[in-house]
Amino acid sequence: MTFSSFFSDLYQEAMDLFKAGRLEEAVQKAEALLASDPSFEDGYEALSIFYSKLDRVDKAVETAKKWIRLNPQSKMAHVNLSRFYLQKGLIAEAEQEQAEARKLSWIEELTQKKMQIPKIDPLEKIERFKKVIALDPKDVLGYYSLGDAYLENKNYGDAAEVFKKGLEADPHHSSSYYGLGQALQALGRKEEAKQVFEKGVGVADEKGDVMTMKKMQARLVQLSSDKS
Repeated sequence: MTFSSFFSDLYQEAMDLFKAGRLEEAVQKAEALLASDPSFEDGYEALSIFYSKLDRVDKAVETAKKWIRLNPQSKMAHVNLSRFYLQKGLIAEAEQEQAEARKLSWIEELTQKKMQIPKIDPLEKIERFKKVIALDPKDVLGYYSLGDAYLENKNYGDAAEVFKKGLEADPHHSSSYYGLGQALQALGRKEEAKQVFEKGVGVADEKGDVMTMKKMQARLVQLSSDKS
């Protein structure tokens, strides 16, 4: 028998005793399990429920809290603690734990959705934003998005031309200066890139676009230190 299967067997024995209505024996078995392996999460859930069924609610709360200290991200630990607080008549505490469980559930759902979102091919992005610009040749965001797609595809020459057109449509779009500077830098046109970043920093400063301004300032430092 392996070490892990030993604890699984102890857990199963505790659950069998619980199902048979032998609650005190189930508690003893679960306590022994956690004394041997304090990291066995299922043991905390089982033991807290056993205590609850025996109306030893304070012990149930204490065990659920130990479970949460072991794994603060366990949604079920917070759900069970909420139930035990309700059993004690502590409504506010129960609602707080229920809210925490809901928050963890939302985080889990968002994480799953992000994992399921398919990645869009850069070439597909390029065609999409070309259509946007065709519908409105003065759409600076369309130009910026197309330029960004070209950057992603490492097509720096086309990216530079598109960012320039975007700045013709709106000379105050600081992110387009950043995009154009990146494209020129990638093309090895460092002096042009420096001029673009310097102008972009001024535009971003006037608009209060702090993040974009800092990015361009960082690029200027990089270009100044690059002697090649």
